[in-house]
Amino acid sequence: MKPYKFYLIISKKSEEIVNGLKKITFGCENRADAHGFLWIDSEDNISQIQLIFGEIVLEWISGKWVKFSMTNRTFVAVEEAEESNQGAHILHPLENTSLNDEVMRDAKNAVYPLEWAEKIMEKF
Repeated sequence: MKPYKFYLIISKKSEEIVNGLKKITFGCENRADAHGFLWIDSEDNISQIQLIFGEIVLEWISGKWVKFSMTNRTFVAVEEAEESNQGAHILHPLENTSLNDEVMRDAKNAVYPLEWAEKIMEKF
């Protein structure tokens, strides 16, 4: 399996600063179901990382360790609520912890934009 290859998405939204943090968005050039977000301070220090691989979310928050979750889209599909809102508005605890190692391996093997790669990898 090829590694995820993330690229930087530049938009007006990425210029906004909320609560002293700027949100950086990544798309994935070789997997449509993968994307990521960084929240950085004014000195480009990462405060939070959120990587989404399909329906599994890996989050790193400064001062804490990595957390794994499932998006609400998984539960919507299971409940067959086709008219519900799309997107990952709610994260649910990941019950199948055997996926943690696989998701962490995907995150560690991913290719990130050069300007963020080293800072992301030091968190994992």
